[in-house]
This record gives sequence, C-alpha cells and structure tokens, in this order.
Amino acid sequence: MTTAVVVEADFETQLNDLLVDTFSTILKYEAAALTSFMGMSLTIGEAHMIDAIARLGEKAKATVSQIAAYTQVAVPTATIAIKKMEQKGYVTKVPSDSDGRSVWIQLTDQGKVIDRAHTIFHQKMVRDVSSQFAPEERGVLLRAINQLNQFFARETKASA
Repeated sequence: MTTAVVVEADFETQLNDLLVDTFSTILKYEAAALTSFMGMSLTIGEAHMIDAIARLGEKAKATVSQIAAYTQVAVPTATIAIKKMEQKGYVTKVPSDSDGRSVWIQLTDQGKVIDRAHTIFHQKMVRDVSSQFAPEERGVLLRAINQLNQFFARETKASA
C-alpha cells in the first residue's frame, strides 16, 4: 500500500470520527442545556419543532404538513410531536377560518418563551464557539462547514 493511500485512509477515518463525535456532542450539549440551563421538559426534536413553528409563523400560519416539511420529518411524526407539545402547553391548534379541514399550529405564550430561550442558547453557543478561533480561522471554518452543509443537502435531495 502506498503512503498516499494510507494517508487518505487515515484522513477518512479521522474525518469520520470527528463528524460522528461532533454531531453527537452538539446534540448532548444542547440536550443538557435544555434541561439544566433552561429547565425545560422538552426534547431537542420538540425544541427544533418549536423553532420551525416560530419561523413559519413569522411569514404565515403553519400547518402540520408545512412543519413536517420544514423539519424534514414525516407528517405522522410531526403530528405526534405536535400532539405531545399541545399536551405540554407549548402549542395550540387553531381551526382555519376559510377551510374547515385545515388547522393552524401556533405557539402558546409558554412556547414563545421556549423559542426565545432556545434562540438565546444558540446565540451563546455560537459566540462561545467563535471565541475559540482567530478571525482568519473563522472564515476558513465557515467555508468548510458551508461545504459540508452543501454536500449533505445534495446527498439528502439525491436520496429522497
């Protein structure tokens, strides 16, 4: 085996380990923050769904189908999550005035508090991560993460 092949295999192993570990660690960090820092009894998935409802609700009212598409989950998965969040008092369902079959999902006051706290958490996380890099390294980091994101977005679309 040539040195170039060994180096490439070593790079791929290290990259794989870093991607898996980083993704897992970010989720653990966020989960810990949701329970300890914010004292909230919700999952990361619920926090991200609340974020989606808030973002969609800025432009218009949100339906379960729109929320599912935005969060990239199946409609039945979104329906179950929304039902749980409704029971917890984070969202409410509002019948459409124009179409009796449609239901709009809106955040309650408690849901809006969670969305704001989650937004503040993300702002703090980004500030804390940014402080670990010199200004010239930040540009490199943004370009690298952007390329990763574009790759995974393309692959996701291709496999759908």
